[in-house]
Amino acid sequence: MIDDKVKIKCTNCSQVFRERAQKVRPNFQTNCVHCNRLITFEFGSEDPNIRRALSSAKEIRAVVEIELKARANADR
Repeated sequence: MIDDKVKIKCTNCSQVFRERAQKVRPNFQTNCVHCNRLITFEFGSEDPNIRRALSSAKEIRAVVEIELKARANADR
């Protein structure tokens, strides 16, 4: 099974933490686990770390979905 977590780099403290790809979508908000700064995920953000996390989460969700479909087809 593929790892379903996305690395997120906080712009405030530059520390990296991980969040589940299913949660990381546009308009999702979370606090940095290191400095507690609120991070809002939007594709229009000027922060490249946020855009990168959103793109990575989207790719991971697509791969997980393909993997689940392949398993379902193999079980038939």
